[in-house]
Amino acid sequence: MRPIFVIHNNTRSSEILANQISALMKFEIREINIIDLDNIGARTENEDAALLIIGINNNKDIQFYLNKCRELRIPYIFTKKNIPENFKIDTILLPISNLEEEREKGPFASSFARHFNSEIRIFQPNDYGSKAATNIEAIKNLFNSFDLTYTTIKGKKDSSKIEIEVASLNRYTQNSILIISASRDYGLDDLIFGPKERKILKNIEIPTMLINPRGDLYALCD
Repeated sequence: MRPIFVIHNNTRSSEILANQISALMKFEIREINIIDLDNIGARTENEDAALLIIGINNNKDIQFYLNKCRELRIPYIFTKKNIPENFKIDTILLPISNLEEEREKGPFASSFARHFNSEIRIFQPNDYGSKAATNIEAIKNLFNSFDLTYTTIKGKKDSSKIEIEVASLNRYTQNSILIISASRDYGLDDLIFGPKERKILKNIEIPTMLINPRGDLYALCD
């Protein structure tokens, strides 16, 4: 049984989420400490971990965890203190941009949707080009192969802002999860003001999964 690593940080929400995922996706829960993050990449690979869950009770800690997780080949989920005890992933929010690595979101969304019987909401950016639409069609083909339930919603923002737009919506319920990509590189603005994922995590209340932009990610499950 593959493990999922969990850092609780005195948050009940990380325990709730880990228990739900473990029960439905048949993973073993292994609690780790902040000190374990110094070699988290090697440890996830040595122990064949499927996922990392991080409980957040202070927004000041977000960038610390983002820095530690930038090279991971597995997804990592941030969760805050206020998810309900009966939390279940009913809805998956999936903004897709024009970057090629956005297609990597598809398999992870598919895994969660199949195990939680979730509805997937795909958000298409308001772009001039066709790259985002091509990414979405590829992801839809994957979802269709598993007969998953999904809808496509046209956003108002372009690819550079579509994740931030979706994170700011008030249409999601507490039983939702957002899937976003981590920044490929940090520019000067990111170093000064923080990357877009930190801005999202500071303001959103639902669990948020990050996927690093690399081509050798581990599959969550078969």
